[in-house]
Amino acid sequence: MDNCKLVASNASAPGHSERMGKQMKLATASQYRFLITAVIVTLTASCNQTPPEQAAAKSEAQAPPVATPEGSKAALSGLSLVDAKIARNSAGTLVVQGRVNNASKQAIGHAAAELRLFDKNGEAIGTVTPTVNNLQAGFAWNFETEIEQQNAVSAKLVGFTGK
Repeated sequence: MDNCKLVASNASAPGHSERMGKQMKLATASQYRFLITAVIVTLTASCNQTPPEQAAAKSEAQAPPVATPEGSKAALSGLSLVDAKIARNSAGTLVVQGRVNNASKQAIGHAAAELRLFDKNGEAIGTVTPTVNNLQAGFAWNFETEIEQQNAVSAKLVGFTGK
């Protein structure tokens, strides 16, 4: 019982409640910092991926997926190229921009889309291979990859590789 009185008397000591309030505010601020960090990490983990309902709606509105031609590249099941175009980005750099859908029921740890580049005469002039990690099932991946060949005007899918 004396301990209870001692604790009670310490709690009412001058400045004690102010110190406790500051300590609680610091703990709360730390919790907010942790929460904000967790939200930022979660949001960046899904960069360049679109939720399934948006991916499905956009893929229906765009051109049909390009079939993977037969060749040395093994196709990853469930991936399809929805769109690929040559453009200049905001910095003026020539890039290939596109969108790949993962219609499978499983996440893909790493995927690469090899694209062959063509000039205005239809001659193959090179390839680019954009890659993505952790493409979730039912999501789409938007990519933009720099092109060295300044005379490239179109790109066609060679195939998908990955695991």
